[in-house]
Amino acid sequence: MFTITKPVIRAGALSSWLFLLSFSHTQTGYAQTSVLTQHNDNNRDGLNAGEATLNPSNVNGNQFGLLFKVVVDDQVYSQPLYMANVTIAGGTHNVVFVATTNNSVYAFDADTGKQYWHDQLGPAFTIQNGGFGCKDVLATSGIMSTPVIDPSTNTLYVVAQTWVNKTSSHNLHALNIASGKDNAGSPVTLAANGFNSKYELQRAGLLLSKSNLYITFAGHCDQGSWAGYTLAYTTANLSPAGVFNASPSANGAAIWQSGNGPAADSAGNVYLITGNGTWDGESNFSETFLKTDSSLKLQDWHTPSNYRDLDEGDVDLTASGPLLIPNTDLVVGGGKDGVLRLVKTDAMGHLGDATAVQNWSVTSSHIHSLNYWNGSLYVWGQNDFLKVYAFNGTRFNTTPRYTGTLRAIQHPGASLSLSANGNSNGILWASTNTTAGSDNTGAWHSTVPGILYAYNATDMSLLWTSEQNSSRDSCSNYAKFTAPTIANGKVYLASFGTAQTASGQLCVYGSISYANLIPNGTYVLVDANSGKALDDPSFSKTNGTVIEIYTINKGSNQQWTVNNLGNNVITLTNKASGQALDVAGASTANSAPIDQQPASGQTSQQWRVTSVGEGKYELVNVNSGQAMDVSGGSKANQAKLNQYPYKGSAWQQWTFQAP
Repeated sequence: MFTITKPVIRAGALSSWLFLLSFSHTQTGYAQTSVLTQHNDNNRDGLNAGEATLNPSNVNGNQFGLLFKVVVDDQVYSQPLYMANVTIAGGTHNVVFVATTNNSVYAFDADTGKQYWHDQLGPAFTIQNGGFGCKDVLATSGIMSTPVIDPSTNTLYVVAQTWVNKTSSHNLHALNIASGKDNAGSPVTLAANGFNSKYELQRAGLLLSKSNLYITFAGHCDQGSWAGYTLAYTTANLSPAGVFNASPSANGAAIWQSGNGPAADSAGNVYLITGNGTWDGESNFSETFLKTDSSLKLQDWHTPSNYRDLDEGDVDLTASGPLLIPNTDLVVGGGKDGVLRLVKTDAMGHLGDATAVQNWSVTSSHIHSLNYWNGSLYVWGQNDFLKVYAFNGTRFNTTPRYTGTLRAIQHPGASLSLSANGNSNGILWASTNTTAGSDNTGAWHSTVPGILYAYNATDMSLLWTSEQNSSRDSCSNYAKFTAPTIANGKVYLASFGTAQTASGQLCVYGSISYANLIPNGTYVLVDANSGKALDDPSFSKTNGTVIEIYTINKGSNQQWTVNNLGNNVITLTNKASGQALDVAGASTANSAPIDQQPASGQTSQQWRVTSVGEGKYELVNVNSGQAMDVSGGSKANQAKLNQYPYKGSAWQQWTFQAP
């Protein structure tokens, strides 16, 4: 059997010797070929400064687009992680790791989408298990945070919340990246004095620093008995290494940070920002920048003057999480009040706005994501415009050097990442929603469509969007707060998939200026669900004959000639009839039959090819935007073909085999 697979595109020779990310003493200037932690490094600046392939001249609609997508079993809140040159499946491959709210972790080939392993880490906790009425998370909330990878031991660490025998637990897993199996001594159940797993939400990305793992907590919709815990565990044997409770006397002081992880400096000090709750400046620290040592002993803190107003108004300071500005002693963070605060890490000042280096309002609403590169801070707040602020080494110019013209649609604004080749060829990648949802709050309580933007990070010109050629490049629904990952010439974007719940996918973008996914030639098209061939029944030459599936016999009525029209759009002509595969009447309706007609050049006879991994392809009609589908998912001979919105079903996926 012969199956066409997409050519593997690898980065240039330069990237092969660039340093892997070092967690124990991360410096933003280090080039990276791997993205092993949330927002790329322990500064949480969102930068991959070792991207030698993508640049402002080749990220455009003609040269850049969707290469393939893979479907996973539930929504994806965690940032995809990428590791280059992994020894796996008997070879050396680049691998991308994806975690879902169903407590699943996947390892896919980063260049082809082939699945290497899938590990399901126990029954996922749901908001229904907790009796929560909120809609911030729609159903399962098993893995909500971004894992972290230790390249020195080839271990992926991830926290999964399970529901077994009506009992919730948070379990820390150490997975072998080659197999997905737990290492010896893994998992361990997380615990601390007063810690109630049922009401704790593990949202912020994991931090790996100085051989310790740091895991922070918030509440599920602020319900039940919970507090802003941070727990530390050693990587050596997953034993406890420290506990910090930001609110020991009352609920609150959440550390959720919109999924952004805690930061750490080269000395191993850990930086956190808390949300609303109780503040006394002694043991309870709501609305506060916190600095601890590696054992989670409190070293310093900064609380804004208006902390009471922030507490009473549910205006969490924790919204963006901390960003350590490289090569300085400064940390910056933004809250739901739209204010950026710049604080010295070696003298945080305790209580009062005057003790901060700077406080300035950048938007009237929430700030959920910050990026820094080359003396510029990038922020795209909720219901606001993209803004860029210049930094002179000690302070920011509080008048933006750039303000965009596209307003974010309600919640949450854009999730940002940056790629660059050192101090040049910077690209800002921004993922956000495109509709306001049923309650007009954006992605706050709804699954809504998304878009990915690419901007020249120097002059802020718009280079590309995933909606310029939506039939080719759309990634369906926006994954809330989840930043894209850029590595070795590709962009990895998580998506909530095509449904309200229990749907997720990974979209992979890169150069489309290589050979066609399916070269011109004659093939038998085989349905991935039934294993049966696309068939012109009874060798019919009649116009309008509806195409069906049938047991493979490789007759001329099962042979289809591929002709590439460019950008992986093809026509399919049956060898027996000489007619083109067509949507009947050029219909755009769900379930319209797929038939054959004389070639006309109409877009209803054109099919866009997208790899979905493992040698399988989605075929989307250019006219209707709907996928070629076997009616009802049938496996029976003579089951008819129709078109239907792509759902990631096996009966919407096809392999191209030699006749």
